[in-house]
Amino acid sequence: MESDLERKINTLAQWMFEARYLVVFTGAGISTESGLPDFRGPNGIWTRMDKGLPPKSMPAWDSVQPNKGHLAIVELQNLGKLKFLISQNVDNLHLKSGINPELLAELHGNIAKLRCESLRD
Repeated sequence: MESDLERKINTLAQWMFEARYLVVFTGAGISTESGLPDFRGPNGIWTRMDKGLPPKSMPAWDSVQPNKGHLAIVELQNLGKLKFLISQNVDNLHLKSGINPELLAELHGNIAKLRCESLRD
């Protein structure tokens, strides 16, 4: 017998398969499996701050690697299903995973692409 979770996963997979214009939108949750904290989860950055707790230690940005979630989105791209990816993340993991930069909008920027504000023209 199919569980409720399995039914929901199968429904989502069917919708993605049938979609003519698939757009994926990601946030901090996709990068937690890579070792980066989220913001609102039980141990999230803002949750801990609200409780007066220090932030949890996190790995160096350049040592963090894409996880299965990032790679699944790349697979959608490789299958020709992904039309666009919108991300709130600044961690550079979508680009490290192999996403075509032309298919990616990083709403809050990218930590690997910083630019000194004093050098602006």
